[in-house]
Amino acid sequence: MFLHRFFSSLCCIESGKIAFWCLTVLLFVSVRTPSLGAECSIKPEGDECPNECSDQGRCEDGKCVCFPGFSGPDCSLSDCPGNCNDKGKCVNGQCVCNPGFTGPDCSSESCPGNCNNKGRCENSQCVCNTGFTGPDCSTKACPGNCNNKGQCVNGKCVCNTGFTGPDCSTKACPGNCNNKGKCVNGKCVCDSGFTGPDCSTKSCPGNCNNKGRCENGQCVCNTGFTGPDCSTKACPGNCNNKGKCVNGKCVCDSGFTGPDCSTKSCPGNCSNHGKCVNGQCVCDSGFTGPDCSAKACPNNCSNKGRCVNGKCVCEVGFSGQDCAAKGCPDNCSNKGRCVKGRCVCRRGFAVPDCSQCEAGFTGADCGTGKSSKYSP
Repeated sequence: MFLHRFFSSLCCIESGKIAFWCLTVLLFVSVRTPSLGAECSIKPEGDECPNECSDQGRCEDGKCVCFPGFSGPDCSLSDCPGNCNDKGKCVNGQCVCNPGFTGPDCSSESCPGNCNNKGRCENSQCVCNTGFTGPDCSTKACPGNCNNKGQCVNGKCVCNTGFTGPDCSTKACPGNCNNKGKCVNGKCVCDSGFTGPDCSTKSCPGNCNNKGRCENGQCVCNTGFTGPDCSTKACPGNCNNKGKCVNGKCVCDSGFTGPDCSTKSCPGNCSNHGKCVNGQCVCDSGFTGPDCSAKACPNNCSNKGRCVNGKCVCEVGFSGQDCAAKGCPDNCSNKGRCVKGRCVCRRGFAVPDCSQCEAGFTGADCGTGKSSKYSP
C-alpha cells in the first residue's frame, strides 16, 4: 500500500497529464498491492480533498464523494450501525460479523452452528429440541438415556447384554429367540418345530416316521420315500419334473414316457411314416407335418403354389408337378405350345393365348385365309 501511495504522489501532476512510465509503474504496483479505496492516482485540478477521502471515496472539486457504506467530509465514517461494535467489518453499509457474533450491528452473541435448526439460542447457549443434545444440538439423543443399560450411538440405544428395546428397559432373551419364538419375561417361548433356551434347535416332523434321519430340522429320507416327514412313497427321479408321482409310480405328462418320464414321445408315433428322434418326427420321403401324417408335395411346390393331398395347385403363371415351370395364359388354349411362359401358336392362331385367329384368317381351325400362302 505504501508503494502505491508513493508512486501515486509522484504521478499526480498539476497539469492533469501523466507520463507513460508513471502509468506502467502504477499498474504494476496496483496489482502487487491491493487498494483500500479510490486514492489519488491522478489528482484532478483544483483543491485537494481532506485525508485523501480516507481511501473510501473519490475526490471531485475538493470534495469527497464517498463509496457505499462510508460518509463524512473525508469518508472516514462507517454507515454500518454501531460501526459493527468492533465485532465485524462494514461492507457496502452492512456488517459482516466475526465468528460468534450476529445481528445487524454484530452486538448479539451467536450460538454454535445456529443450533443446527434443532433448538433455540438463549444467551449464546443452545436449548435443544426433544431428541437432540450437545452444545450445537447436532447430536441425536436416546430415549431415557438408555436407562443406564446401554450406550447411545447416533440416537439409538446399543443395549448391554440381557436388555433390549428402544430404551434398553426390557429384559432380553438369549439370541432374541433367533426369531423363532417369543420372549416373555426374559425366557423364550419357541415356535412349533423349534426348541432349546434360544429356540435355535430344529425338530423334525413326525421324527421322519423312522424312514429317514433328522438334520438341522429337515428329514433326509431313505430311498423310496419323500415328503417333509418321509411318509410318502417316492417315484424314480421324481418323474424328472415331467409327470406326477402317484403312490410311487409316475404318471407322465403328454409328450413323455418311461418309468421316470425321461423319454420324449413323438405325436402319433409319427404315424408310421417317420422316426422319433428326441421327441420330434423325422418324416419319410413324401410325408410331412409334426406327426408325418400329411403327404408332402415335390419341392414344396417351389413356393409358387399350395400343396393339396400331396399334389401342387400352382399359382397363375406357373405349372409342373412342383410349380417350377412358368405357365402360359390359358395353357395356350390347347392350340399351341408353352415355351418359357409364352405361347408358340399353331399356324393361323394368334398370341398371346392362341384363342383367336390371326388377322386375315377364319374358320374353326383358323385354316381359311385370304392369302394363297395358306390355300389348299
